[in-house]
Amino acid sequence: MRILIPFLLALSVAGCTREPGSTKLTEGKLIVECDEAIFPALQELVTVFHDQYPAAEVELRPAEAREAIVDFVNDSVRVIIVGRAFNAEERAAVADARIEPQQYQIAMSAVAVIANLENPKIYHSMGGLDSIFGGVRNRWEGRKGRLIDALVGDVNSSTNEVFRTRVMGDRPFGLSVTPMKSTPDIVSHVLKHPDALGIVGIAWLKGFEDRLNIARIGGTTWAPDTSRAPGQYYSPAQAYVFQGYYPITTPVWIYTREASRDLGLGFISFATSAAGQKVLTKEGLVPVTMPVRLVQLTSEQVN
Repeated sequence: MRILIPFLLALSVAGCTREPGSTKLTEGKLIVECDEAIFPALQELVTVFHDQYPAAEVELRPAEAREAIVDFVNDSVRVIIVGRAFNAEERAAVADARIEPQQYQIAMSAVAVIANLENPKIYHSMGGLDSIFGGVRNRWEGRKGRLIDALVGDVNSSTNEVFRTRVMGDRPFGLSVTPMKSTPDIVSHVLKHPDALGIVGIAWLKGFEDRLNIARIGGTTWAPDTSRAPGQYYSPAQAYVFQGYYPITTPVWIYTREASRDLGLGFISFATSAAGQKVLTKEGLVPVTMPVRLVQLTSEQVN
């Protein structure tokens, strides 16, 4: 049974407002668990929200996506932000718990494939990535048989799930693939090891654009729509994510257990407003509710 109801908030896009008799939307305290894959962008969103509404206190707690969803179902937290939609198992758990959450899309994100600057290979086909992360292929071509040091996130990571769904047909990662505790651990390892290849959410690329090789992904069979010929490769630049040309994209959702007129609704209103969308765009995500001009996501090397 489908109980998730996506809709956009019908509040002022200029910011949070109050109506006569309503509870306060910009005052009080709110705890939000946020998917680690998108945490840097949402952390900045909270900072700007606090600057605009000093009487509001939003505590943003990082968690892996599955952990946040479990806490949400168990009513340990009433608002979560996740870099993917609930999967079938999670929807069943929500239904069993008789929860009717509200769902708001606030952005689009993507999974980036990153390598060390010493690695010359920046073009990867979907099939090639499937082979590497599925454990079929473990050596770099043209690099004297050097082993591929493939890295993925925590077992509960939304980045892992999105990558496996979009690239690997939901198959598991190969035994040669190394799970890391966090995205910063993946980035740090790739920066230090020439043979490393990792997957990260694009929100973590900011500040590392010129220190990593960020892969272009596509292949002979990849054609995002009828206007684009197959055989092309695309970077995770915001324009390509927005247009659907980059193959590994994912929506960013806020889930809440109730839609009462309180600080939770005020924060969601801000996230979907022009001001909130501009913050998310500046931090590397792609806006969905406002026609905000797309800014450069990465350096010229990935465009």
